[in-house]
Amino acid sequence: MRSVGRNTLTAMALAVLESLHECPRHPYEIHQLMQEREVWRMVKVTPGSLYHTIERLARDGLIEVVETSRAGRRPERTIYRMTEAGQDAFAERLRAMIGEPATEYPQYPVAVGMLHELQRDDALTQLKRRTIALEAQLAADHVVEKRLTENGVHPLYWADVELRRRQRETELDFTRDLIDRITTKRVTWPNREQHSEKQTEQHS
Repeated sequence: MRSVGRNTLTAMALAVLESLHECPRHPYEIHQLMQEREVWRMVKVTPGSLYHTIERLARDGLIEVVETSRAGRRPERTIYRMTEAGQDAFAERLRAMIGEPATEYPQYPVAVGMLHELQRDDALTQLKRRTIALEAQLAADHVVEKRLTENGVHPLYWADVELRRRQRETELDFTRDLIDRITTKRVTWPNREQHSEKQTEQHS
């Protein structure tokens, strides 16, 4: 069995292991379960990526074949289960992802830090565009939450939806407040020429 590092398990690999953590399944059943639980919210799910991930997990000794069967002219069905090594690797990676905040690099904070490079009116226009997009995304999140609740899906299977919604709400509040501060001139726009002259003086 290959040595599996903590960062080797991709989001798709974790989703496959989660489905096999409950009981042995063949790839089609895994795919159906992912669709039912809307795993596509967290990872792009395609038949190709799913089968590739299953092959890699089997090669690494994290899952294994239980049986292979064929019914009539249908393609062979290979049923997989998680190995003990897979259970250990899955639990270790999950604990690390939950318990250890990762340093991530989302685009918006980077752009906000460079906002002053745009003209004031242009910056305000883009910030307002973002608020409209966030409002639409939040409306979609509420629809998803309502549907999952009505379908009786256990809340822990879609806790990520709630987390994402709350993050968007925070981002929307921040963006609206930033627009207000710029509009009311509580935050003034830097003068590029004066800034350049000051920088020149400091280095002369």
